[in-house]
Amino acid sequence: LQDTDLGEVAREVLGRNKYYLIQNRVQVEVNCPHRVSTDKKWILFILNQLILNSTKYRKEEGANIWIFTSSTEGGVSLSVRDNGAGIPKGEQKRVFEKGFTGSNGRTHERSTGMGLYLVREMAESLMLTCEARSEYGKGFQVDIRFPVV
Repeated sequence: LQDTDLGEVAREVLGRNKYYLIQNRVQVEVNCPHRVSTDKKWILFILNQLILNSTKYRKEEGANIWIFTSSTEGGVSLSVRDNGAGIPKGEQKRVFEKGFTGSNGRTHERSTGMGLYLVREMAESLMLTCEARSEYGKGFQVDIRFPVV
């Protein structure tokens, strides 16, 4: 574990994906003033997966991703929100299941159902909690919660 600036991590992941984001006309806004004690390499992996997912299921016009942190009771939350396809209510409880692609995934050839599964597995291995919420047709959000150490 090391002291990690979540804003710096977000900017690093965006730098790695800048051409993909530009190619897909995705606007990204970052507001991450918090620092946490964590494994930076795995947080980079988690954030990368979330950005790739948000880009894959983006709106064709006006695609946006917001990456932000907030103080929570007992810790810090890192959130990635988009205004993309969203998840139908009946599928929301399954998004972190291994191999689950859902109705949106069946419309994308490259969907494996592994991205969000790996996000949850990595988060749990770091003793973090991971939650998702969505409004179908209006977007998707994943919150990763870091406890105060």
